[in-house]
Amino acid sequence: MTSLETHLRAIEQTADRGATVAFFDLDRTLIAGYSILALAIETAQIGVRRGQWWQSTKVVRDLLKHSVDSSGSNYHRVVKRTSKALSGISESALTRLGEQAYRKHLARNLYREAISLVEAHRAAGHKLVIVSAASRYQIEPVARVLGIEEICCTRLEVIDGRFTGQVIAPLCYGEGKLLAARRSARKHKASMKRCWFYSDSSADLPLLRKVGHPVAVNPSDKLGAHARAANWPQLQFSTRGMPNLENIARTALTLQTVLATTGIGMANRRLGLDTYRNANQLTRLLGDVGSAFAGLEFEIEGAENLRRERPAIFVFNHQSLLDSMVLAHLLREDVVAFCKKEMSDNPVVGPLLRQVDTIFVDRGETDQREVLQRAREVLDSGRSLVIAPEGTRSTLGDIQPFKHGAFYMARKAGVPIVPIVLHNVKDALPKGGMVIRPATIRVTALEPIAAESIRSVRQACTDLEERYIELLGKSALAALPYEANAVA
Repeated sequence: MTSLETHLRAIEQTADRGATVAFFDLDRTLIAGYSILALAIETAQIGVRRGQWWQSTKVVRDLLKHSVDSSGSNYHRVVKRTSKALSGISESALTRLGEQAYRKHLARNLYREAISLVEAHRAAGHKLVIVSAASRYQIEPVARVLGIEEICCTRLEVIDGRFTGQVIAPLCYGEGKLLAARRSARKHKASMKRCWFYSDSSADLPLLRKVGHPVAVNPSDKLGAHARAANWPQLQFSTRGMPNLENIARTALTLQTVLATTGIGMANRRLGLDTYRNANQLTRLLGDVGSAFAGLEFEIEGAENLRRERPAIFVFNHQSLLDSMVLAHLLREDVVAFCKKEMSDNPVVGPLLRQVDTIFVDRGETDQREVLQRAREVLDSGRSLVIAPEGTRSTLGDIQPFKHGAFYMARKAGVPIVPIVLHNVKDALPKGGMVIRPATIRVTALEPIAAESIRSVRQACTDLEERYIELLGKSALAALPYEANAVA
């Protein structure tokens, strides 16, 4: 039994050994579950609107059956029925539905372990290819996020911009997938014996048997048995997919903590507790009790920088809805957060945010003088500000462009900026996720940036953005936030 980290190091050792292609299946390999089901749910809504209720529900029913029975004949039948259901729909409409399916269903199902595999192969100089029986409308949003430019997939016939209901033979399935991979390998002048292939399904045995590095990922029983007999590595991913009862219970307890903390704050206000003391008590409750129920543990580098100078403006990279809980645990008292105005109306967290004096920002408002005045009042009172300069989250936690507001306020008020780097809060609750999973949250608190050192707001902002990108650089062998086991 070896760890994912050991597997990643094995990939690293194959760098500079000639042209190599790393092939990845999509379903249950890069993502948890089946992408075709997500797309079919979105597509079925069109069918229902067009009065084709029975046909639409039949497609979804077949897809659910396919998730249990993945035999070749069943899959061919499912693809043909799905293609027939698309007859007459414009290709541009399905492209939009694919993007919608990704945002609503697939983004939160990207395996963190799979992302590490992709980045390890990229660092080794290997060509990256998704080879899947899915259509490009399912694959392209995932490929774009992962930075994979080449796709081998099942093709649907389009004439004059609309689907005819026909599938172009051969399907990229079974032997068809092997043919597609061979064409790709020839294009890159790579020997199949140098290539890698990651898959979960025994339907992919034709290709698995031909590459030099076959790897079974979340294997079906049949593929698992074959992999053991052939002594192939087996990787089991656990960061996405169906939650267990413990994760569901932790999520419920964390939600109850938020609601209970709100109730305590309201009671304290009725009892006349000082506003600042009440806010500090709520911050500590949310940070300590909430994090404990969520199963969050912490590894903090530079913890002394969190206390060195106050008041200060703490900036952080936005990864997850749990960021506020993590920051509450780290900072504990005398802090006021900036938050987008929409959150004030959130029925769960809105009441709590209002009680701790949160400054809500309307991003569509051009005149922010009132917001800046409130921020200055907070700093003058001796409390600190907490700001996410990105303003939004990315799916994979990549750094988004920094806005200048925090630097402008720091220079104006003469207080330092303290950068907080959140490495992996997204592992506990990714963008679009609904269930919290226990994780060890890695945090780096950088040295404070003195206000007097900010001569150019724009340059200081750019420099810090680049520092975040450097620290969060996607080195697949950097300290992994999880341990995924591989069974040889």
